[in-house]
Amino acid sequence: MIPRLLTLWESVRSSLWALPLTMMLGACALAYYALNAKIDIGDDPVWFLYSGTARQAPQFLSNLVTAMITMATLAISITMVVLTLAAQQLGPRLIRNFMGDWRTQASLGLFVSTVVYLLLVLRSSYGDGDTVANLAVTVGAALVLVSVTTLLLFVHHLAQSIIADNVIERVGEQLDNDIRRLLPEKDVDQAERPPEIDNEGAPVPLTVGGYIQAIDVGAIVEAATQTKALVKLDIRAGQHAIPGSIVGRVWPQAAAQGLLTDAIQSAVLIGGERTAVQDIEYSIHQLVEIALRALSPGINDPYTAIAALDRLTLSLCLVMSRGVARSVWQDDDGITRLVVPLSTFEGITDAAFNQIRQMSGGMPAVLIPMARNIGQLLGLANDLQRPALEKHLRLVVNAGGRGIIDEDDRNDLKDVATAARGKNAAARR
Repeated sequence: MIPRLLTLWESVRSSLWALPLTMMLGACALAYYALNAKIDIGDDPVWFLYSGTARQAPQFLSNLVTAMITMATLAISITMVVLTLAAQQLGPRLIRNFMGDWRTQASLGLFVSTVVYLLLVLRSSYGDGDTVANLAVTVGAALVLVSVTTLLLFVHHLAQSIIADNVIERVGEQLDNDIRRLLPEKDVDQAERPPEIDNEGAPVPLTVGGYIQAIDVGAIVEAATQTKALVKLDIRAGQHAIPGSIVGRVWPQAAAQGLLTDAIQSAVLIGGERTAVQDIEYSIHQLVEIALRALSPGINDPYTAIAALDRLTLSLCLVMSRGVARSVWQDDDGITRLVVPLSTFEGITDAAFNQIRQMSGGMPAVLIPMARNIGQLLGLANDLQRPALEKHLRLVVNAGGRGIIDEDDRNDLKDVATAARGKNAAARR
């Protein structure tokens, strides 16, 4: 159930409608309260309350509504322009990050909810009576003043949000949060060794295709406990599968009938796009995409690629300081009921370095910092992590040897790699 809720929350959090819609409902409640509040201002009106007549109020509110609709249209237009530029320069998959920014959502929500509030108050201001809702009109004017100030801050925020370094840092922070959430602290809840299984289990196929967004582990363990079975999954969150793909196998084979098969199939949440709910490589791919866009011939911005590479290295350092995610799940009696595959450290480093290295095969400006960063990680690596980093250091040197034209640049790359290997040897001692 929790993975389903997290997947739903991820979808709602990264939408432009959820928070504005909530604020619109709040504007309706505020309008109802302001229109029905009884305030006796007497002969000495309060200075900040609307002091016009009942005939003047509709015209005043109409002017405010017109101004706010124009302001809301301007804000939405600016947002669409920024999203378009971000998709072109940084990658379309980063649009979710811009849409998930609560400041953007709150600003748009304020503009739209102010329009809703003013329309409700304007509708109630027409009548034959001589009374006027002073408080309601005053609150409407105050909301317009707040919206004008927010528009300035909103434009400033959008201008900052499209700067590559700020985008990289924001995605990197999200990646770090995912790492802390998905990987336990070191030497805490370390993954157990999966049990040895000799005979062939009964396969469980998928009925639909798409990206594996999350897996409800608890539901599978509960169903496996009821049927006294062992389930071993062959897929993990982030992978793409087609209908008929084998999602896992069940022992004994007779337990795969009915309840358990249905529970496994329904526990695998599939959608049209990847999410960060259980996929630690999701944000890694976003940073990689920024680097690849920067290295494309149309943009040719190695500084942005290096910034993305540096932020990836910082997150990999955090991965190295964490423990191994849980892969074996047991019931209350300590009997193993579920074995799930994990993202290994080698797989994480492959996702971080492979495509950037392949794209920058002839660019010493990128390969040399990459080798230097790998050397820094090697100085902190343990015996299980070093082979993956040594492999990527070797691949970087090989790529430079094939693609770098100038001999001095090749020698600089080799010197950096030699220094990195020296740090690795010192760390082993």
